[in-house]
Amino acid sequence: MTTPTPSDRAPDNGGDAERRRAGKEASMLFVLLSERPDDPALKARIEAWCAASALHKEVWERTCRTYRMMGGSPALYEAEWRAPATRREAAAAITPAPRPRRGRRLLAAATLAVAACLAIVAAPAALLRLQADAVTATAELRTLNLEDGSQVRLAPRSAIGVDFSQNERRVRLLQGEAFFDVTPDARRPFRVSANDVVATVLGTAFEVAMQDDGAAVAVRHGLVRVDDEKAQQSANLQAGDWIRVKTRGTAERGTRAPGDIGDWIGGQFVARNRPIAEIVDRLRDYYGGVIIVSDDAFARRLVNGVYDLRDPDATLRNLASAHDAVVRQVSPWMLLVTAR
Repeated sequence: MTTPTPSDRAPDNGGDAERRRAGKEASMLFVLLSERPDDPALKARIEAWCAASALHKEVWERTCRTYRMMGGSPALYEAEWRAPATRREAAAAITPAPRPRRGRRLLAAATLAVAACLAIVAAPAALLRLQADAVTATAELRTLNLEDGSQVRLAPRSAIGVDFSQNERRVRLLQGEAFFDVTPDARRPFRVSANDVVATVLGTAFEVAMQDDGAAVAVRHGLVRVDDEKAQQSANLQAGDWIRVKTRGTAERGTRAPGDIGDWIGGQFVARNRPIAEIVDRLRDYYGGVIIVSDDAFARRLVNGVYDLRDPDATLRNLASAHDAVVRQVSPWMLLVTAR
């Protein structure tokens, strides 16, 4: 196995993508249920979500089990992070009330839900670090120079394994997203694998992203062949082309401005008629906690613009302010987006 340089490894704050996504969804549903325990529509939504897959059921049961073990305790340390303006406010923040207010119940539920979510992803994260040659943490961008002169830029919460031989150069994208600037070598093709998708090039610049239901490839310049090994299908991409290959054998194709591909390298997200949900997904990799969006209309809204990923809190609040939503800081590590 070939190890990229620099050789130091950054800590990984992520885990298996599908399990992490399920944990976030369970956290959101748990918070909503704690806020609206008698809502039949919400209960039906949770039942349908759990029935959708064995993983959903497992994650939900773990979340509820953690809550029962911790006894639904109120958040005792809100005064420590909220920094009240007066001593009277501080006293009110730490004095138990005879009957917890709705906001306090919501905070307690959110605390427990995220604790369960973190426990769920801990084991996959440890396994990932054993498999990877390089990993990145939350909000960390990392540049790796490979032995052949090629360069890899890792997005936050990403991981790769590198295997070079005399006949080929292979990189395994284990998590997240990476941008590749490949040095031409006709004798040794450069291949990037992600799930069942393999991108093969001789010399080009392109990005590959792991997704919960497959992988995506986009080309800034050059030519890339994308093979779906499971479905035994292939596609050729040139500058500006992108493809999303799903695990069930289907694929979506399109084009975008070549200069927008790899925009995250500069800490930006260039949105051209894209849903806000995509921007929020990017911001999650730069935020040291959990972002939950309970306003579906806000998430689906299409926007245009260049958004700063390096300040996720401010970017999210600006988006919410402009589109009839509000961001609430439930704890130091959780942001909740709701309708205004």
